[in-house]
Amino acid sequence: MGLLNKYLLRKAAISIGGLIVFAICVLLLERLLRIFQIVSNSVNPAQDATTMIVNLLPYYLGMAVPMALLLGVIITVDRFSRSSELTSALGAGVSLLHMTKPFMVLAVLLAGVAFIVESFMIPVGRYEYRHAVHKVKQQSFTAALREGTFTSVGNRTFFAGTDKPAGAIGPIFIYERLIKDGGQIGLRITTASEGQLIVREDTDEPVLQLSEAQSIPISKDKTIDGNLTFEGSAMAGAASVDPYRARGDDEREMTSTELFKNRQGTANTNVTRDVNNAALHLRLAKAALLLILPFIAVPFGLNYGRNPSSAGIFIGIVLLVSLQKALEFGQSLGAKGAIAPWLGIWPTIFLVAVFAAYIFRKSAYKMGQPPLTAVSHLMKAFGEMIKREIWDLKQKLSARSD
Repeated sequence: MGLLNKYLLRKAAISIGGLIVFAICVLLLERLLRIFQIVSNSVNPAQDATTMIVNLLPYYLGMAVPMALLLGVIITVDRFSRSSELTSALGAGVSLLHMTKPFMVLAVLLAGVAFIVESFMIPVGRYEYRHAVHKVKQQSFTAALREGTFTSVGNRTFFAGTDKPAGAIGPIFIYERLIKDGGQIGLRITTASEGQLIVREDTDEPVLQLSEAQSIPISKDKTIDGNLTFEGSAMAGAASVDPYRARGDDEREMTSTELFKNRQGTANTNVTRDVNNAALHLRLAKAALLLILPFIAVPFGLNYGRNPSSAGIFIGIVLLVSLQKALEFGQSLGAKGAIAPWLGIWPTIFLVAVFAAYIFRKSAYKMGQPPLTAVSHLMKAFGEMIKREIWDLKQKLSARSD
C-alpha cells in the first residue's frame, strides 16, 4: 500500500473510530434513563447498571458501525477534496478506484466485526440484559423494605423501619403463614429491633439477618404456642428468586450458528422456520451492505471546489436510515410467510449494489461535476431564499412599527 493510501486509511480510521464512539454514547443516553429506573430498586445498583450497559454495547455497536463507515468515508473524501489533495492526486494519474482501496480495507474489516457482533455478541448480550433485568425485579423487595412499606413475598409479609444508621433497617415486623401439605396450620409473628439485608454472591439469594428478635407462633385456633427470643438469626430466601429461562426464546437471542442449524425449524421449536431464516438472511445482508457502502460514500464526498458541502452527509444519513427500514420491512414480510425470507432482503441489497456501481462509475470514469453538486446548489439556493424571506419579513415589520 502506497503512502497516499496509508494516509487515507489513517484519516478514515480516525474519523470512523470517533464516529463509532460518539454514536454509541448518544444511543446509550436514552437507554440509561430506563436502566436507572430499573436499578433504583436493586440491592447493588452500580453493579447491575454496569452489567446492563456492558450487555447493551454490542447492540449499539451494530447500529453504529454502518453509519460510522458511511459518514467517515464521506468526511474523509470531502476534506481530501477541499484541500485540493484530490485534484493533485488525480493530476498525478492516481485513479479514484485506487484511492478507494483503503476504504475497502476498512469495509472488509468492519464487515467481519459486524458479522461477529450481529451473529454472536448481540444475541448473547440481549439475553444477559434480559436476565439482569429479571434478577433486579426479583430482588426489588429489598428496596421496598428500605422504604418502610409492607411487602408480601410468598407466605410472608414484611415491614421494616428506615431510621437505623450504617445501612441497617428496623424495627422489623414479619407476618408468616405456616403451611404444611398445602394447608395453613398456623401463623408466626417475628419482630426484631434491626436487621441487615444482604445477597449471597454464589446464589444471588437474599438474606435478612435479624438481631434482638422475638418469634411468636400462633396455632390454627388462634392461641399463642410459645415465645422464642434470640440475639441473632438469619432468614434465608426472604424472597424466592425464580430461575430465568434458557436462552433462545426468540430468534434475536439465537446466534447465527444456531439459526443456521434451525433452518428447518426443528432444532428450536420456539422459533418458526420463516422467522428463523428471515433473521439469518438479515444478519448476512448487514455484513454484505458494509462492502457496498464505500462505493456510495466516495462519490457522496467528492467536492472539486473549496466550499464545504453537507449534502453528502445529509443524503447519506437519509439513504442509510431508509435502507435499514426497508430491510426490516422485508424481514417482517419474510417472517410472516408472505414472501420467501430471502426475497425480502437480497433484492434490496442488489438494488443498492447497482446504484453504488452506477454512481461510482459515473464519478470515477466520466468527467464532470460530482453527483451531488446539483443537490448542493439546490440546498444553497433554498437557504438563500429563506434568508431573503426572513429579511423581507423584518423590513415589513419595521415599516409597520414606524
